[in-house]
Amino acid sequence: MDIEDFDGPIPTVFSDSTVAAVVNFTIGEDPELSGFKIVFPDDEDEDVSMYDGYNKFYIFRYAYRILIGRFPELEPHMIYATFASDEYNDAEYSNIADQYAWFYKVADTVEEDLDEPINADMQKWEYFWLKLLTAQGKSEEEIIRDAWFGKGRLYHLSCADDFPTAKPFASFPPGQDNTVTTSFSKLPYDVLDYLCITYLSIWETSSLLCLNRSRRAALLPFIDTFAQKAIARRHPYWLPIVAPCLRGDEEQLRWEEMWAASEDAVPWAPYARECGMSPNMRNRERIWGMAERFRDLVKQQGWLDGRTSG
Repeated sequence: MDIEDFDGPIPTVFSDSTVAAVVNFTIGEDPELSGFKIVFPDDEDEDVSMYDGYNKFYIFRYAYRILIGRFPELEPHMIYATFASDEYNDAEYSNIADQYAWFYKVADTVEEDLDEPINADMQKWEYFWLKLLTAQGKSEEEIIRDAWFGKGRLYHLSCADDFPTAKPFASFPPGQDNTVTTSFSKLPYDVLDYLCITYLSIWETSSLLCLNRSRRAALLPFIDTFAQKAIARRHPYWLPIVAPCLRGDEEQLRWEEMWAASEDAVPWAPYARECGMSPNMRNRERIWGMAERFRDLVKQQGWLDGRTSG
């Protein structure tokens, strides 16, 4: 399709000739009114306005990369048609999906449930945040956590392709009591691997290192191997994904660059601990699940089995 068609009417037929995915666009003068513009890398002075928001849907690039990376069978016109369908409900996609994308509307609530402001010049959403950030009887740490991971859920705005870094766990002399070391040493590696991967979470396995130095000395050589396997099995969203789209390999390239300076292999157990505390990875996990549910909705629409065609 021609680039000028992006400000045209809503298509009546969804196909690869009427719907396309545009990756290189940036903030325009009025982003709250869908004021974005397409950027052409070869000509910095040329851009195309994308103001009219009624014939297009905006997806964060990292979310699109996750969606297409997990389900490469999804084509742009299928995604657009599903967004435009009556079955699509953007409730779980945060209130920032509204045309007027005021970012403080990301909170886990709806406008109908908000209290009336005490100040006539204040909007309901502003009053919500004022109360959350000045809550009585809570410490500063509790308020910040509630804003990020509680009712405020600011983590929805975190960059979901910004992976944390980590340093290897420190090793210590095993100490005087070698009883635990001996008992662990008697277990074959395959048994340790099975027990830790099958029955313990990454955090539970890592916490064993903190019990005493003997246990730490016995487990430390294997802890990163256990964590790497657990991440691949239970937390694949903590790993970079490569998608069959423009700039689809950005995550993998940045991942390789991030660990290139490391003298050792990736410290998987410390990395998992950092991921567990990262708002970026919390948002990535959310989008990972959303991608699967969205793919199921595309299938329900009949796009993947031939019941619907462009």
